[in-house]
Amino acid sequence: MLARIDAAAHGFSGVSARMTSVAHTAVLNDDTTESGSFRMQRRGKEVRALVDFSAEKDKRIIFFADKAVQIYYPNLQLVQVYDLGTQAKVLDQYLLLGFGTSAKELQAGYNIKLAGEEKVDGKDAARLELEPRDAAARDRLVKAEIWIPEDSGLPVQQKFYQKNGNFTLVKYSGLQSAPSSDKPLKLTVPEGTKTEHPH
Repeated sequence: MLARIDAAAHGFSGVSARMTSVAHTAVLNDDTTESGSFRMQRRGKEVRALVDFSAEKDKRIIFFADKAVQIYYPNLQLVQVYDLGTQAKVLDQYLLLGFGTSAKELQAGYNIKLAGEEKVDGKDAARLELEPRDAAARDRLVKAEIWIPEDSGLPVQQKFYQKNGNFTLVKYSGLQSAPSSDKPLKLTVPEGTKTEHPH
């Protein structure tokens, strides 16, 4: 299992996929399901990711880079920018989880347990349970699970648990490795789009 993860991490520069996200709110016992696309780029130690939910009712594109999150709302012609500051390390762990991360890096950031084999979309996959070692990370992420299929070292499913009982389940399909590029992944918005920096 860890050997497959290492093989996928070797020379990893990026990935693209379709994704479905199910956000569970414990206090309401309610699930919100959204579908979109996911792109991730790793250049050295820098990680950038773009999640596009522009086909959903709550249209938005979320961009992670440079220790900040930018959320673009097309209907409002607005970008909100959140500076993560000291939380950037937590974001990096969240984004890197299973994508381009070597087994050694995973073991440095998480206590890892092999929790058995399950089928995801008809494919056999190993389920790994990961508990963050870092106290700051545990404030945001109590536990994570990733499902690694037999024919790949990249996750086809992830699940992230929070202290309040909420969780997010993310499923990927059509995973494709992205070639290395000199051009960094970025958020492109129309001219005249407003920018806000909420506190």
